[in-house]
Amino acid sequence: MGALRLSQKSALIIFFMLGGFALTMVTWWIILMARLTDEKVDLAAELGASPQYIEYLHQQEIERQIMVGSEGVVFLILSLVGVWLIYRSLVQAHRLRRLQENFLMAVTHELKTPLASMMVYLDTLKSEKVSSEKKQQLIPRMKEDLRRFEGLVEDILEAGRFEASAYKPDRQRLDLGALLSDLTDKLSVSNPGKRIRTTCHIESDVYVVGDSAVLQRAIRAILDNAVKYSGDTEADLTVSLRRLRNYTEITIKDRGIGIDKNELSQIFDRFYRVGHELTRACPGTGLGLYLCRQMIRAHGGEILARSEGIGHGTEFIITLPLD
Repeated sequence: MGALRLSQKSALIIFFMLGGFALTMVTWWIILMARLTDEKVDLAAELGASPQYIEYLHQQEIERQIMVGSEGVVFLILSLVGVWLIYRSLVQAHRLRRLQENFLMAVTHELKTPLASMMVYLDTLKSEKVSSEKKQQLIPRMKEDLRRFEGLVEDILEAGRFEASAYKPDRQRLDLGALLSDLTDKLSVSNPGKRIRTTCHIESDVYVVGDSAVLQRAIRAILDNAVKYSGDTEADLTVSLRRLRNYTEITIKDRGIGIDKNELSQIFDRFYRVGHELTRACPGTGLGLYLCRQMIRAHGGEILARSEGIGHGTEFIITLPLD
């Protein structure tokens, strides 16, 4: 992070230096042309030129000065725009590199944890000191680790599909209220060991056209995200579905750790995760919210997040066109 800030700071210094140099050159050109005009007028007067010729010469030099000054201003603007574009590209390149580094660290962590546990499970299965009943209890845990692997691989493959614009949703008429109710009912099952309180305000007979599996995956990811960042022992969620003119709105609100306002516009970017990878306690790769947004947009909808800051919870709002 220190090297990243230094690179951005250096690029910004270079930008202002080049801008100042261009501005200085334009100012110097204008001053030089003004001096030349005065010298030509004085020389003509000394040589005994008529007042009419001196006025004509003065007018010509002023027009030439305006022309050169205009060209200098255009040159200054083009130079500043070009340097600004270069600076912005450099900042974006550094930001993308940082996100990719965070992604690699996250993936490494996500792979290392289940790999280590599976190695322990395999060694346990090989041991003759462990009873058959104990060994049978390890099989569901190994399957859970494999499902974790599978989910990680699916996220990476899905991200590639959306980047290549290769995803086309399967269109069918869906009861969004029933789909949302089913997902909220299964939250406790998918998050054992955590007490989840869910307050639902779901309107009935709200239909959309889309891919059932994909929409379920997107909404489930938002719900799981709200539960994950609501604390270690309990979560308090408010889920609503309402019809607004020609579209429907899903709201998922938690009372968790919240998000800094400066990061709200970035949380849906690919690979982006709040804070630094080495300081995060919750697992993740930075692809979850990115995929949610891509899935929702593929159905003609949009998703946004709101938060009053750290410690004030987060609210996700999903809009989808009605059938």
